[in-house]
Amino acid sequence: MYNMYNMLYMTNFHQAIHLAGTVTVGPKGQVVIPADVREGMGIAPGDKLVALYFDQKKSIAFITEDQAQAYIEQMGDKFTQFKNQLTQQADTAPEGWD
Repeated sequence: MYNMYNMLYMTNFHQAIHLAGTVTVGPKGQVVIPADVREGMGIAPGDKLVALYFDQKKSIAFITEDQAQAYIEQMGDKFTQFKNQLTQQADTAPEGWD
């Protein structure tokens, strides 16, 4: 079963991480994403990114709004499946198990 936990922690996630270059933080906290990374992710000027902060690793990752929306939809689908399973189990539970 696919879920965010598996994606981030149970897979060989580190094998998908590549050194993409270095960035300098400007006075307003801005960074410039290397051109090859922008091209690979399909990021264009004006696109919005979601910043993810991993507290334990003191790391930051960026995903596009479209990627974030897709994750939200996947989570919503999983919640719906879970709700449906609970409803089905409640409907078939022996009397007095409510």
